[in-house]
Formats: sequence, C-alpha cells, structure tokens
Amino acid sequence: MKIGLIGSGGREHAIANALVRNQKRDSLYVFAGHKNPGIERLAENIAIGPVTDVNSILGYFEKVDVDFVIVGPEVPLLAGVVDALRGDGIPTVGPTRAQARIEGDKAFMRDMIQRRVGWGIPDWRLLSDRQGASDFIAQVGEVAVKPVGLTGGKGVRVMGVHMDGVGETLDLVEAWIESDGRVLLEERLVGEEFSRMVFISDEKIVPMPLAQDFKYAYDGDTGGMTGGMGSYTMADGGMPFVEPADIEQADRMIEETVAALVAETGDDYRGFLYGQFMITAGGIRVIEYNARLGDPEAINVMLTLQGDTAELLHQVAVGELDSDRVTFAPRASLCKYLVPAGYPENPGDPISFTLDESKVNEAGFSVVFASVERDGAKYRTLGSRTVAIAGLGAEPDTGPVTSLGEISRQMEELLAVVEPPGLRHRQDVGDADVIREKVERMKRLRAGRRD
Repeated sequence: MKIGLIGSGGREHAIANALVRNQKRDSLYVFAGHKNPGIERLAENIAIGPVTDVNSILGYFEKVDVDFVIVGPEVPLLAGVVDALRGDGIPTVGPTRAQARIEGDKAFMRDMIQRRVGWGIPDWRLLSDRQGASDFIAQVGEVAVKPVGLTGGKGVRVMGVHMDGVGETLDLVEAWIESDGRVLLEERLVGEEFSRMVFISDEKIVPMPLAQDFKYAYDGDTGGMTGGMGSYTMADGGMPFVEPADIEQADRMIEETVAALVAETGDDYRGFLYGQFMITAGGIRVIEYNARLGDPEAINVMLTLQGDTAELLHQVAVGELDSDRVTFAPRASLCKYLVPAGYPENPGDPISFTLDESKVNEAGFSVVFASVERDGAKYRTLGSRTVAIAGLGAEPDTGPVTSLGEISRQMEELLAVVEPPGLRHRQDVGDADVIREKVERMKRLRAGRRD
C-alpha cells in the first residue's frame, strides 16, 4: 500500500515506525512542517509545507496517489484536511473539521456533553468579564483557567498551583479576556489523571491500553505545563491506581461522547479519540478530549500495538475495522522526552548536538525524533520537545515481566551517559516510588481523605 501521513512530531515518527514494518509491501509518503530525521529514514518521499495548507496537502497526495492518509496533529484536522481528502475520494484516518471541534473548542465540547450526555464533566463557565469569574470562584472554590482554543497542552493554569489566590487568578483571567475576549473556568478537580485512547471506525470503538502523561515541566509535577514530558503504560493495559469500575465509567463516557458527536455533526467518525480523565472522590470526570492520538502517549501504544498496523489503519479509514484483530503486547512501555533546558517558557537558541543511537539501541531502547532537524552530521533543536527515548519491558514468555520502575531505572542509567548537553528530561516518569505514591494517594482519596 501507498500510505500518506501528515505531521512531523514524535507522535508521527511513532506512527511511521508502526506503519512500515512491512516495507516490502508498504511505502510512506509524508506531508510535514519540517523534515523529521526519523521519518525521513522511513519515507519514500516527504513534502514540506504548512500543515494547514489544505490545497497543497490534497495536491500532494493526489500526485503520489496514496491508498489512504493518516492525520497526526490536531491543526490540519481543524483546517478541514479530512473533509478535503475524503471529498476527493481518499480514505483518511481522522475526524472531520466539525468533529475536531471537540478538541479545538473547549466550550463546544463541554456544552455538547452537558446537552447530549448529561454527566461526567466538571462545573464550568465560559466568561468574558472579571466579575463573572469572581462569582464563579466564590461558588466552586479553586478553579482551573483555560484558553478556549488550542494550546498544545501548555495553556492551563491551576489555582493553588500556578496562582496563589483569588486576586492573582482574577488578574490572569482579566488578561486572557483582554487578549482573547473570553476564558474558560472549571472547578479544580482533586484526584489522579489517566488517558484512554481509542480507535473509532463508524460504529466500532476499540480501546487502547491506559496511559499516563506527565504534563509539568520538572520532577515532582513542578514548573509550567508542557505538551507532555513522558508517559507510560502497564503490561496489563491498566493502571495500578485505576479500578475496573473507573475504566468502565471512562469507556461509557467515550461511547456516549462519540454518539453525541456523530449526532451533533451528522458525520461518521473514523480516526482516533483521546480522552483525558480524572478519578475523583465523586467518580470519573472528563478533563478534555483530543481528536487524535496523544503525544507522547502515541509512542507507548504504537510500541505495544501488535499485528499489521497499516492494514488496521486502512480499515479505520474505510469504516471496516475488525476489532478482533486489534491486540497489544502484554508489556509495560515507557518514554521520556529530552527537551531544551528552558522549555517550555524559554527554550532559548537552537542547540546543535549529537546523540549516540547505537548506545540507545544496545541498551534495548529506541529514539523517537520530534522537534528536531538535521544539522549536517549533527541534529538541531527546533524549540519544543526534541527527542524521546522509548522502551518496552520483557515479553512474558522470555522471562519475568519487567516492572515499569525497572525500565525507568535502566533508562536513567542510559540517559546519564547519552543525554546531550543543553537538553534535560524528567527523571521521575515511570519511577517506582512515584507510582506507589499515586496508588497511596488514590487510596486516601477513595477513603474520603485529601491529605
């Protein structure tokens, strides 16, 4: 098959790795914002241009005559690229522009769920004045302040974490209203987050393993919000602090949300959906939906996905998904992003660096390229998350199942040797002590304690 792919980040490199496992049969054609060094090795051809340029994207994939296309990032979805490709007869993995609003417009998502689903979202208000924000804070207590549109995971500010009190929060609200005309406030939730991503092909919804992303910039969940500093999945597909009833509730919410979105737009949904949930003392709450795979979580699920990924995603694109053929290896997975030292607030000037991939591979891990390009014999950072180091635990039939904490420990030993100067990472992603504390925190919360 001739496969089209849109995007140039770590998510897209991970998808590309999975797509071309059968290189004798499949070839990859990519439209990207920059030439990702990892994707470049795998692709038959790469066209460079703005991923919002729908006409150029359509013309490129018409010219190379692909069998189907996968859309990686959210921006081309909201630009209407899926509508254009499908309108031209090219099957595409990704929701329509109207459906992608579930990610691109936070108020639309909350309003739709409130009207058509009726449960599972925090109390929220879309506001355009300081007094309204003050009244809402007085009603619910601490809040999260969110821009309405896309932020790449970096826009959220949480009262009690980023702002010290009501006055500082209202100053931020006023500044965002002055800039954007409106702002979204949500009651602050207390609990533990997890992600559930699914394949959707018309009426069929097939879940992927649960994942957990580490959003904050520094160890201990400190610093600003990022696009994600790393993530992990467990060998059993669950999370040690997530109970079966939590998963059932999250999956029910996804099913009802998809039904609501199809009813709202009149379009069949063919693509990915990413639900970010929080377990609270009162049950599951939806924090957000993304109309594509997560980044970095896509790295984890593409590592563990078994079988013929190209055939699977082609089935999604044409509405003929065989859910019985979707399987994931029973192995823990871990990835950690290396980023410029000042990321996200001040990534600084581009850094030219080398990375010894042979040492990474010898240690049993792999490199996933993201916001980086070639610089002669070296690489050069492009200001965001640069590369991820990713790996899997041992297969069950080859020895004891490797614990997530052991994978993290081995990865830290590797990074102590290979991490380039000027780049940094979060050491606590997947750390055994961190996971234990999450389990204990949820035990206390379920028992009615918030200490």
